[in-house]
Amino acid sequence: MITKTNQAWIPGQTVKVGFLSLVVKAAIATPGDYLPDAYILANQVGTQLYKFVPHHGVEKISLTEARELIADARVGAERIAAQAIAKAAECARNIAEINELIFA
Repeated sequence: MITKTNQAWIPGQTVKVGFLSLVVKAAIATPGDYLPDAYILANQVGTQLYKFVPHHGVEKISLTEARELIADARVGAERIAAQAIAKAAECARNIAEINELIFA
């Protein structure tokens, strides 16, 4: 997320990118690839979508491309969540084994 700015980069807020005033429609986290987060933006009228990545610029995208970006982000988030759940389950098993050793 963009945090060092006076603009609020959260969905529903209007931001200025260059000379364009755009509405943030979605913030797409990109964990693990060391790239800045991407944002799906729309013009004020809602007729054109844009993808904005800090330091990489703004590009026009279609509705299909926006859906694909959001779907890919959702799949990535689900994968990370599954890894976190598996790690938590492993930690819980380890704690149970330690408790058996200590209190048995």
